[in-house]
Amino acid sequence: MTRFCVKCGRENVELIGPLCIDCYLETKELVDTPREIKGKICKICGSEWAEGRWIKHRDLTVSPVESVIYREMSKRTKLDPNIEEFNYSIANQYSDPNGHSFVDVEFKGRIKGKEFRVIKTVSLKVDKVVCPDCIKKKSKYYEAIIQLRSKTEGSLSPEKKNVFESFFDREAIENLSDIAEGKEGVDYYFIKKSVARRVVSAFTSSVKDVKVIETYQDETIKNGKKFAKLVISVRI
Repeated sequence: MTRFCVKCGRENVELIGPLCIDCYLETKELVDTPREIKGKICKICGSEWAEGRWIKHRDLTVSPVESVIYREMSKRTKLDPNIEEFNYSIANQYSDPNGHSFVDVEFKGRIKGKEFRVIKTVSLKVDKVVCPDCIKKKSKYYEAIIQLRSKTEGSLSPEKKNVFESFFDREAIENLSDIAEGKEGVDYYFIKKSVARRVVSAFTSSVKDVKVIETYQDETIKNGKKFAKLVISVRI
C-alpha cells in the first residue's frame, strides 16, 4: 500500500504519523509556552527572586529582566517530542498603549532534518522592588565590623590596606554596607557575619604574622535569643 500524507496527498515521502514533515511543521504546535511570565527583580542591584530566595545577577550579557524570561521559559516550555535540535532567544520586548509589557521569543530547531522557526508572544509582569540586602545597605545595617589596624605604632599604610582589600571577592563587596577610614585604620561594615569571617579567614590563610581577635558589642535579646554585632580586630 502506498503511504501518503493525509493533508496534502503527497506519496512516498517520510511521514510523522499520517502527515508529511512539511504538513506536520505547518499544523502542529511545536512549542507550548506560558501565556504569562511573572517575576521580581531588585531595581538597585538587579538580583532576581527565584525559588524562594534572592539570587544575585551574575550574567552581564543579559539584563535582569531577560534573566527572568530565560529562567521561566526554560522551566515552563514544552516541546514536541519529535524535535531533534532546539534553541530560543528573545526577539523583542515592548509595551502596548495601555502599558502592558510583552516579549517575543523566537524558537528555532529541526524535526527530521527540516528546520522550523516559531515566534511566541508572552505577557510579561516583572515587578521592580528593593531587595533586603539593598535596604540594609541604604540604612547602613551591619552585623559585623572588621577593624583593620597596624601592629606597629602609627597609621595603617596604604600598601597594607590594599593587600587586605585584594581578598574581597564580589560577594564581599556586595555585602559591604559602609567603610569608615580614620587615623588608626579602616573599619569595614558587613551585612552578614559569615561573609566578614570568610574574608578574614582567606586573608590569614595567605598572609602570615596577622593578629586576629573577635569580640561582640551591642548585645540585645529578642524572642529569647541573643543578638550582638561581631567585631573582628585584624592587626597586620
